[in-house]
Amino acid sequence: MKYIYVVSDGTGETALRFIRAFLVHFPKSEVTVRRFGNINNIKTQEVLKKALIEKPLVVTTLADNDLRVYVSELFSKNNIEVMDLFGYFIDKFEVFLQEKAIKASGLLHTISDKYFEKIKAIEYTIMHDDNKSAKDLDKADIILIGLSRTSKTPLSVYLSQEGYKVANFAIVKNEKLPDALTNINQEKIFLLSISPERLYEIRQERAKKLGVKSYAQMSKIYEEIEYAENLYKKHPSWKKIDVTKKSIEESASEIIEYLSKKI
Repeated sequence: MKYIYVVSDGTGETALRFIRAFLVHFPKSEVTVRRFGNINNIKTQEVLKKALIEKPLVVTTLADNDLRVYVSELFSKNNIEVMDLFGYFIDKFEVFLQEKAIKASGLLHTISDKYFEKIKAIEYTIMHDDNKSAKDLDKADIILIGLSRTSKTPLSVYLSQEGYKVANFAIVKNEKLPDALTNINQEKIFLLSISPERLYEIRQERAKKLGVKSYAQMSKIYEEIEYAENLYKKHPSWKKIDVTKKSIEESASEIIEYLSKKI
């Protein structure tokens, strides 16, 4: 059995994830990872007593420079290997950027948390794309509804990369939207509207690939848009976003700005 110690003046979560990512490449090794967070000089002595028995690899993320030097020297003089993650990377960045770093405990953890929250948002969005699921809609930050080819999926993906959990549903004439939509905050539901002419252009291109003529018929498009508008009138709390002449970035910006005013 091998041991790895995570020693941090924060939570140690960043180093823990770093270690786990690398251990995936060593499936035959039996490794126990121990985490020691919010470390100080006194706690370091306690960790050392255990380390003298288990002879671990000590991985540190210590923002406090004095503590970092103390911990590194203490373990090294007792023949215990130390991997200083913070020191190694921060020194490289300081040299390259020619600027001294703000060495505050917990900053790495904050950045790491934001990254993993974004990953969760993307995963949620993929699971709730194009009518795939109506589960956990209360956890969505944004819900997009609209006719086919109104950019629901690309807009959802873009917003998820900004950290928003997004679900999207297609409006199909005479087909009921999920009942779950009525049980959530209606102000996070956005109807994507588009002009008949623009939708016709988009569907014409799509119809060529699909070989479905009725998909791009103007009469059918007018009927669908009228159906969507009547649906919108029944839900005054929904926010309408006209995507006719907007890029994905512009539509996303309008949605985010609207939500920021509601906070």
